[in-house]
Amino acid sequence: MKNLLSQLFSHKMEFAEQGGPLHAPGASGGGTSQPNGLFSRFLTGLDPMVPMVVMAALVGCVGAFSVELFRKGMAVLIHLYSIHGHLVAAARELPIWMRIVIPTIGGIGGGALMCAGRRWIKSPHGPEYMEAVRVGNGILPLGPNLVRTVSSLIGVSGGITIGREGTMIQLAAVSSSILGRISKADAAHRRLIVACGAAAGFASAYHAPIAGTLFVGEIILGGLALREISAVLVAAIIGELTTQTFFSTGPLYISHVVPTVGFPDLIDASLVGLIAGLFGPVFLWILHTANHKYQAKVKFLPLRMGLAGLAIGLLSAKCPEVWGNGVSTVQSFFSTHWTLSALAVVFVLRLLAVTCASAAGIPGGVLTPTLELGGTIGMLVGCRLLIPSADHSQTLWVLVGMGSLLAATTHAPAMSAIMVFEVTHNYNVVLAAMPACVIASVVGSLLRHRSVYSEALGLGKGMHATPAPPRQAFPSRSPHQGDSHAHHHQAE
Repeated sequence: MKNLLSQLFSHKMEFAEQGGPLHAPGASGGGTSQPNGLFSRFLTGLDPMVPMVVMAALVGCVGAFSVELFRKGMAVLIHLYSIHGHLVAAARELPIWMRIVIPTIGGIGGGALMCAGRRWIKSPHGPEYMEAVRVGNGILPLGPNLVRTVSSLIGVSGGITIGREGTMIQLAAVSSSILGRISKADAAHRRLIVACGAAAGFASAYHAPIAGTLFVGEIILGGLALREISAVLVAAIIGELTTQTFFSTGPLYISHVVPTVGFPDLIDASLVGLIAGLFGPVFLWILHTANHKYQAKVKFLPLRMGLAGLAIGLLSAKCPEVWGNGVSTVQSFFSTHWTLSALAVVFVLRLLAVTCASAAGIPGGVLTPTLELGGTIGMLVGCRLLIPSADHSQTLWVLVGMGSLLAATTHAPAMSAIMVFEVTHNYNVVLAAMPACVIASVVGSLLRHRSVYSEALGLGKGMHATPAPPRQAFPSRSPHQGDSHAHHHQAE
């Protein structure tokens, strides 16, 4: 396999490291001999995207297994203290003192591992997948990423209110980066291979291959470059097919079917989008401010993460729904009628818990917690202003709220609208979610120009990566562009 990958990339997929056209060996000057053998001549005649698609399919499969490995690790750790597989169910069954102690232990344990890793590994900091694609050279070092992955695994398995999916995507991207190095691909192709790994990880984590492709296109690549997106789409589809075939089937959430959406629903959806668009920048400001103030005051990492775990544990003593990334709470929105007071309590306490976890620097992401907060906004607006009269109406406003707040924080409306369709297989919701997501994205970007991901790229420190082209990492037989430097900070 290693020799085959090397052949695929050596014959038709090499860029000059400092710029230059895509070329085949022997294609220009100097009396270089033409390639011998049927396979070599076949590779020489290929469009460079063909071997890239083959690599993308392999990346998709490897990415899905990486995500499942993290899931299995979580299941093992959770079963050390509970028979339940879901964190909220586990928290409900635990005595209050254990709800407080377990997140505290998770925070301290994750922080201690991070500290130990920084001492053991010569280069303790490594780029995140987004930085490796946008401003890096497509190399994700294994050591620092394994330390971050295990630290995140300990934290999220202990009920810390942070998204596990960010670490899953990072792990899939690290696996793809290893494949890129094995294949001896150049920097431009390594960047695209890592992008494919991120898409496969996203698709496997959320069962959303189209949203995973748009996530890479809108956020990571910074635009929809068709030659790149074809490989990314293959990786996402193979990742999801692998997950569905070997591990789990069906959508992420089970919900009532949303009937055909009418014009009155668009007006209501626009209201949800507007409210989410106003709250999104506030949410980002809270995370940003807490991050800088808290980390400056508490510098010792195990103490900082342990205090965050303690705060989350104390909040969960009042409301067990505080535990975890919010998937279980969103599922309950689709099947249970909530009172306004209960929704308000969950919203406020989870906002505080996410802020504590993010400010402490606990490895993970905020995408899934953002979806949960958005779903709560949709429920609050629906119950207070739109007066849902049926289960499918409640489902509609939860999904519209989820997509709207995600769009307000990521400035990626297409990805956000498609994602809320894919996580439930409720196609009709797209007609209401799309205008709501556009409104939320526009309002959010006007009030705060930088999205959660652009802030993550711009606020890091101490890590300079080899720069990437500004737009197209996989040009079509043309020189790739110059580069620029950026700093490291955790994104998703």
